[in-house]
Amino acid sequence: MQSALYRAEARIGDQGYPAWELCQILRAIRQLFGDATHSDICERLGVAYELLPSMTLVPVWQVQGAMEALCSLSDNPAIGFIAASDYRVSELGFLKSLLANCATLKDCFLLLNDNPEWAGTMNDSLISWSADRLTVRWLNTARLPAAQFICHFQHSLGAIVVLGRELCGVDFPLLHVALQGEAHPGDELSVLCGCEVSFNADFCEWSVALDTLSLPLTFEFSDAEKAPDALTTPSFIDTVLGALKAHMPELPTLAELGGELGMSDRTLRRRLADNGCSYQRLVDKLRSQAAISLILEGELGVDDIAERLGFTDVSHFRASFKHWLGAPPGRFARLVAKEPTKSAAPKAQ
Repeated sequence: MQSALYRAEARIGDQGYPAWELCQILRAIRQLFGDATHSDICERLGVAYELLPSMTLVPVWQVQGAMEALCSLSDNPAIGFIAASDYRVSELGFLKSLLANCATLKDCFLLLNDNPEWAGTMNDSLISWSADRLTVRWLNTARLPAAQFICHFQHSLGAIVVLGRELCGVDFPLLHVALQGEAHPGDELSVLCGCEVSFNADFCEWSVALDTLSLPLTFEFSDAEKAPDALTTPSFIDTVLGALKAHMPELPTLAELGGELGMSDRTLRRRLADNGCSYQRLVDKLRSQAAISLILEGELGVDDIAERLGFTDVSHFRASFKHWLGAPPGRFARLVAKEPTKSAAPKAQ
């Protein structure tokens, strides 16, 4: 890929995630599966649905729980995409005041790509700019189950297409969409995206023409929608990640980290669990992201990267990397270097 940029943005635990996104997912669940199912999921997540429109950020684990529920409620592999099909700009909460300052679709993309807490993301990504297109590849560094990861991708893609078209007033097509999962019947994705969808791909990815990104925004925001909101939220996970990063590559044990944070290892374990996380998951997240960055830089071999990350045995590093990303480091490097498949001409809209 040309000019590939790695974005280590996957959010986790109690890190901030847009409340409007959780509201939309829960609303879709109610519309698709009924009031009783909607109420049950809200209760399990401890969510007061009626308060979400007045909130800015919620913890990631609540959004993850809602998406997990969405995936489990239907055997339709395109359920994530279907659930995002009724997104509306008017329901984007605080994000409207930020988008109101954008002039083009490219401005919107850059704004949200540089500020993942504003749009929400549970994945890392590789961003590639070439002569005629932008390509976004998703990396599952959060180690979500494959079906949920694909559901997240399709939900995000649906929101991007629906909201992008409303913002610029043009039914533009994408150039290419690829899914890691097996082919399935139904053409919801290809119809809405305006291009063919390939399956059994190395990555979940999508591409759009640079000419499309140059489209000007025509959506008219009201003065009230342009008013900025304060975006602050305390995050215990951010505190833990900060402490771990300060020790990289020699990471402390759970007990050592607990002592540094002024609590017992039992208390630390419980607080992480309360936020839908674990110590090992955070360690894996940091190490996998560091490994990806070093591989993409292309200056160190696998042995040197293993040593840089604190592994005493390169075979242990290879096995760990395969566990994190589904492929050993050498194969992963070859996969990310591959150009995305270029579909035929987009379908007529």
